[in-house]
Amino acid sequence: MKRRLTMLSLVLATTISTARAVPSCEFDAVAAGSGRIGQWIDKDNWLAVENQRVSLQAADVFMPARRLRPAPGGEALRAAPRPLEIDRLETTDPLDGRKRDLGFLLDSRLNVDGVLVLHNGRILSERYRNGLRASEPRLLLQATRPLLALLGAMSIAQGKLTGDKSVTRFIPALNNQPGLRKLSVHRLVQGQERHAWSPEDLAQWRQAGGWTSSQPTTGIRSWLSQPGRWDKPLVEQEVPPFAGNPDDDMLAWLLAESNAIPLARLFCEQLLIRSRHEQPVFWLTDAQGIELAEGLGMSLRDFGRLGQLLLDARVSRSRSRIPAWFVETLTASSGIRNPEVPGLPKGSEQRYGFMHLGGKPNRVAIIGPHGTSLYVDFDRRLVIAVYATYPRTGTPALLATLEQFWKVVDQAVSQPRQR
Repeated sequence: MKRRLTMLSLVLATTISTARAVPSCEFDAVAAGSGRIGQWIDKDNWLAVENQRVSLQAADVFMPARRLRPAPGGEALRAAPRPLEIDRLETTDPLDGRKRDLGFLLDSRLNVDGVLVLHNGRILSERYRNGLRASEPRLLLQATRPLLALLGAMSIAQGKLTGDKSVTRFIPALNNQPGLRKLSVHRLVQGQERHAWSPEDLAQWRQAGGWTSSQPTTGIRSWLSQPGRWDKPLVEQEVPPFAGNPDDDMLAWLLAESNAIPLARLFCEQLLIRSRHEQPVFWLTDAQGIELAEGLGMSLRDFGRLGQLLLDARVSRSRSRIPAWFVETLTASSGIRNPEVPGLPKGSEQRYGFMHLGGKPNRVAIIGPHGTSLYVDFDRRLVIAVYATYPRTGTPALLATLEQFWKVVDQAVSQPRQR
């Protein structure tokens, strides 16, 4: 009898311990802070590029958020047996053609605040500058959009969405919008088109989300559902799409509505838990607590883990929720008639917000504003995550320098190194 009780106690203890170790997707609501950092950064200028090195790491000072703590007992990324000193790698500066080291390109050309290189899931190189720390989450802004497309593809694969149906079928509040009845779920998820928004529309949209004004608003969904809001033609999206727009917040709404859970929780359950994040994650919201399409913030290591998740999805398809067709679409060879993306190799094109990179096959990237990016080489099993504050968005110089950086690291990984 005593033996049975002892065994029962062990089973119960193990069950309780296992339950406690299961990662949680319960985000805590966090009210906006004071709306000011120091003497010069406030609600009116916190997103100006000259302030982003400070403000993107403290976004919840300006806006309310949902915050998720790292799971207890989580495992940190491990270092590779033979680290790579990327600063010393020789390269050619794409701006003037001179021979330089890669550290110069990172600091002087790309204004990189943090870079992480993963090879086979291990840290090959990691560096931080300008106040960024490995433990701090940083706002991704438009680099969030491809992750929303990934969640859309997963929702389609799981039967929560139907690609050829109108978006109004899944968002009842938009049934009174004639301009949306012919917009299919797949077209919205793919993101190659957007509605023709005027500068006034975009300013109102920003204010409705709470990005640019401390004045009370009715919230992002109220703004999106106003009569006549979507009576606009669809136009081709710039490639890559560096600037956000209201179509992104409609996609965020679609994902939450079709899955019947908040967007942050959906992201956590579908991707974050499987990537085993090791630092806090936040998602900015409007005043009503609705997650915004550009509101995801995470540490550089956890951003890199998402790239590793894509790599693993291609190798272990049976154990991944990421549909195989999505990964194959990202990596498939491009046609010869695709328009060129200045600064990137021929054959580069946008797919679901990701950039399929031309040249060497099976390379894709998330390219966000000001150089923030996530590079994935499926053949090398290489992931490069970058947080940067390049002074402009989408210029050929920015894209060419990123491509040169990726190329040099890729070559260094493929070459045997001396012990």
